[in-house]
Amino acid sequence: MATPIGFSLQAFYSIQHIQAAAYFSKQATKLESKVRNDNDPKAVALKAYVTSTLFLSVAFLEALTNEMLADAAEESGGHLQDIPLPARELIAELGRTETVQLANILAKFDLILRAAGKPPVKGESAHENIQLLVRLRNAMMHYKASFFDWGTEGMTRAGDFNRTDLPKKIAGRFPLRQGDGVSPPEGWISAGCAQWAVRSVFAYADLVFSRLGISPYYDHVCDNRHSPLDRALDQSTVRKEL
Repeated sequence: MATPIGFSLQAFYSIQHIQAAAYFSKQATKLESKVRNDNDPKAVALKAYVTSTLFLSVAFLEALTNEMLADAAEESGGHLQDIPLPARELIAELGRTETVQLANILAKFDLILRAAGKPPVKGESAHENIQLLVRLRNAMMHYKASFFDWGTEGMTRAGDFNRTDLPKKIAGRFPLRQGDGVSPPEGWISAGCAQWAVRSVFAYADLVFSRLGISPYYDHVCDNRHSPLDRALDQSTVRKEL
């Protein structure tokens, strides 16, 4: 009796997440100039595109850390095969602990870098952008009723956007949405925010892989001639020529 032949295909869904984030960001960019005011039905679609970009950009990083920890546990090392075996074994061992499994995204990346003998990404603009991105994602994902309150001083509920440090944190990072009826707490839900989110996660992930000295997981769907938004959507084989 013939022995059956089996096979296994591994999925790296972080790539799907970042391609989807880039897609929604592009849709937001195309639509924003067509939104006349915040009562325009198109405004609903615009905010949906932007918030979807935020969710998926953070999901990309979360998935990426889990894929890296899983590869470290593979005998072959997977995408981490060029990292010395002792470092891979340490990464894998840490990845099996509940502490690391429950850690936040940035802490997981820092642990991977430290285990590989590389400096963590802290105190740098790439790190600060991801901290802010996660805060904005959390504000939308775990929405509190007072967050979008807007009114005169002393009349809004505690926890509203304008009484947090978010306006100062956001200032200068990306263009705010303009138009009739756009309340100040919602102005940051803009095409500029979506573009910034995608660029920020690419910049951070690229820095992590650069420090590890290995190619990014998503490199095969990128085209170096394109912007981060374009390259995330490029399904073709890598073309290194410029």
